[in-house]
Amino acid sequence: MVRTFRKCTVLLLCGVGAFFAAGCETKPIAISYYRPAQYKIPSSVKKLAIVRFGGKGRTERKYGEIASDKLASTLNAYNQRYKRFELYDRKRVSAIMDERDFQLSITDTDEAVKLGKIAKVDAMIYGTVYVVAKDERLTKQYYDWKSETTKTRSYIRRYASAAVTFTMDDIHTTKTLCTVTITNNYDSDKGQSSWMGTDPKLLPTDQVVDRLIQMCVDQFIPKISPHQVFVNLRFEKGKSKAVKEGNKFALEREFGDALEYYRMGLVEKPEDHGAMFNIGACYEGMGNLKKAREYYNKAIKMKPEKKYIKARRRVRLEGQRIGNR
Repeated sequence: MVRTFRKCTVLLLCGVGAFFAAGCETKPIAISYYRPAQYKIPSSVKKLAIVRFGGKGRTERKYGEIASDKLASTLNAYNQRYKRFELYDRKRVSAIMDERDFQLSITDTDEAVKLGKIAKVDAMIYGTVYVVAKDERLTKQYYDWKSETTKTRSYIRRYASAAVTFTMDDIHTTKTLCTVTITNNYDSDKGQSSWMGTDPKLLPTDQVVDRLIQMCVDQFIPKISPHQVFVNLRFEKGKSKAVKEGNKFALEREFGDALEYYRMGLVEKPEDHGAMFNIGACYEGMGNLKKAREYYNKAIKMKPEKKYIKARRRVRLEGQRIGNR
């Protein structure tokens, strides 16, 4: 009887989960907006050199090399899109450092300026990497449904933290343009252990640290370079079959066809605020922020959903940034 009750409970919970998973929205599509660099980097700063990042021990010096490589390759990808900087070849920088008897890594502005003048660049980026990584062998209790008893199982908890300090110096003015420390953490116990107390996806430490350093690089580059930010658009399921058909086109970014179906849906159900919102989302996806704001506002008047208000505010701010008020 108890086992039957438990099975029924599980089925009930699954049913409730499926209901909420269905929700009133579709899966999202991503649209992007242009952003300038978060820091004001002078336009005269065009040619950059990136030197090997430093660290206290041998391991951190190894990760410093990884950090500088990742920064160079990622920034190069940004430069191909935005044409903001020119990167000085890192091998040539290393050769200059060897010839002029520099330390393995740059640690202050004076050294950066001296090397930058030799390399004839406008700015130098250097920094340090600090890494902590450790494993713990722990135990965890779990309920064994087969034996209907509580059991204990041992597992490894892996923790890692990577802190990267980025410094960018202007060679001509000898001023520091920015210094920022970015930290990212990994804990295998947070959202990765299975319900049985084991972690079948436990990543190797080097792979974890590598990812953490890449995350630091990805968070730093928008501070000095033009970049994109992404917004997820989720279309409402609406109150008519026409809206549901329109969503099929919208999810494939066929916004023109989607608009026709949403307007058909409003003819059938004039009070359908979801259809009105979807029209605004289509216009936002097409880059027509003025029209998007107009239809978001209409949806709000029909029903002031928080999602609709946030969308209207978003396109208003984006319109102000590009002068399309």
